[in-house]
Amino acid sequence: MRNKAIVFVVLLALIVLCGCQQVAYHEFRHIYEPGWDKSDTIHFDTRSLSAGGSYRLDAELRTDKNYPFQKLTIEIEQTVYPSKEKYHDVIDCDLISEEGVIEGDGISYFQYQFHVRDLSLHKGDSVHICLTHNMKREIMPGITDVGIRLSLPN
Repeated sequence: MRNKAIVFVVLLALIVLCGCQQVAYHEFRHIYEPGWDKSDTIHFDTRSLSAGGSYRLDAELRTDKNYPFQKLTIEIEQTVYPSKEKYHDVIDCDLISEEGVIEGDGISYFQYQFHVRDLSLHKGDSVHICLTHNMKREIMPGITDVGIRLSLPN
C-alpha cells in the first residue's frame, strides 16, 4: 500500500511539472500613490536567455478596488538584444465586466495576466521591455503593480 502511495505522489508531481511553463523572467514593479502616471514608463530588462525558442510574453497587473474603469490600455515596447529588433504592441485589458464583476483573481487586490505576443528568441538574447498606459486620464488610481512574464510554453 505504501509503494502505491509513493508511486501516486511521484506521478502527480510529474504531471504538475510537465504542465508548467518554463519561466525565463517574471518581475513586478510597484506603483506608488496616487497611481500610475501617464508619463511613468516602467522598464524591465531580462537577463541573457539560457535557451532559444518561441517565448510567450505576458503583461501582468495588480489592482485594488480604487480602479475606476472597466478597461486599461497598455503600450508595450520590446527591444531584443543583441539584434536590436523592436516590437510595439497595444493591448486592451478587460478588468471589470459590463455587469461590474471584477475579472481578476483575488479578494482585496486583484491580479490579471494578458498575452502580449510570442517572441522568437535565441540563446543569449535579452529583452528590454517598456510599459506605459494609454488612457486619457493622466493618473490611473488603483493600479498597484505592473509586471512582465516571459516563458517557454511546454
